[in-house]
Amino acid sequence: MEKDTQGYPKVFLQTGDCYLAVQPTLVNTVLGSCLAVTMHSPKHGIGAICHAFLPDSSDNKRPGVSTIQPCRFVDTALETMLDSMKKLKIPKSDLVVKMFGGASGIAVRGMEYSSYDIGRRNVEMARKLLKFAGLDISVTDVGGNQGRKLLFLSNTGEVWLKRLTKNTFDKESMLTGRR
Repeated sequence: MEKDTQGYPKVFLQTGDCYLAVQPTLVNTVLGSCLAVTMHSPKHGIGAICHAFLPDSSDNKRPGVSTIQPCRFVDTALETMLDSMKKLKIPKSDLVVKMFGGASGIAVRGMEYSSYDIGRRNVEMARKLLKFAGLDISVTDVGGNQGRKLLFLSNTGEVWLKRLTKNTFDKESMLTGRR
């Protein structure tokens, strides 16, 4: 990392969680087929991130689960993040959106299409909902068959990404996607 991030509070984002940071925070998470979407307002220095596990809460047949853990699903995670930004009076036009993860599992690698490809379905759901909300995605690193480790600096919107291999981190890149 180029910046000194030592002074920031650190949060590990679990699967099915969202985090809204009104104070500068370094959020990290590890993704496979799960999807992380970040939203950042450069004007306000506020950021949010989700770690969604499944694409659609309507697929969930157990009552009440989506209300207990709304960020478990891409649809309800994005709704939660957008509602939080709205409550903070941050207009959608101020948001810079980035998307990461959605890797395919080993069982579907090499297949052209599979309904079990949760990673692909997560990405498709996010793209559809963000487009419907009128939001552009400034940076994406999605798909493939490698997991990713992500670091998100909430006040700047910067994201550092490492692709995971079987034994170690394979590739490092810095994705800022600033306007």
